Amino acid sequence: MKRGIALAAIVAALSILSQVAAACPSCYGDPTSTEVQGMKWAIVSLLGVTGTVLAAVGAFIVYLVKRARDLNRQFVNRLN
Repeated sequence: MKRGIALAAIVAALSILSQVAAACPSCYGDPTSTEVQGMKWAIVSLLGVTGTVLAAVGAFIVYLVKRARDLNRQFVNRLN
């Protein structure tokens, strides 16, 4: 019952606010406007930052694996 009331409220709010909820300029508008160009560059820069951080985390994991392998070899050599 509560789900039905919540769904009805959401549908009513969306139907009332349908004029306000227009699409963004990149989806509906001039694709050559400065706002769209700025949004495209923002997406590219965010992807660049995310890729750089992920690459750094991956490189650190590779470093830790190599270091653990070397320390393990040293430990085994000392036991023999």
